[in-house]
Amino acid sequence: MTDPQQYEQFRAALLARHEHPVTARIATLGDVAMLAGLGMIPVRRLRATAFLVVGFGLALANVAHLFQPGTLLPENKAIMEHPLWAARAEAHRVRLAFARRTHLG
Repeated sequence: MTDPQQYEQFRAALLARHEHPVTARIATLGDVAMLAGLGMIPVRRLRATAFLVVGFGLALANVAHLFQPGTLLPENKAIMEHPLWAARAEAHRVRLAFARRTHLG
């Protein structure tokens, strides 16, 4: 999977797995926690806390998919197969949600 059309299909499938409002909100909180934890890793004294925060975010992201049945395994499979595409698509999803919520988009 390398062409732009295949990425668009990947992104559309990811967006479809976040249609339930509770799933979308909790997954966004998980994404923010993971990002915060990743940002803490370079600070040596915060490293242990950083891994806990990343783990908490990962747990939140997985719990989110329990509100939209049938999406937990496909979501994790997609992330494992294409981690960079998944990160890019998740960032797009969060930006869309923020734009809708703040009436910017």
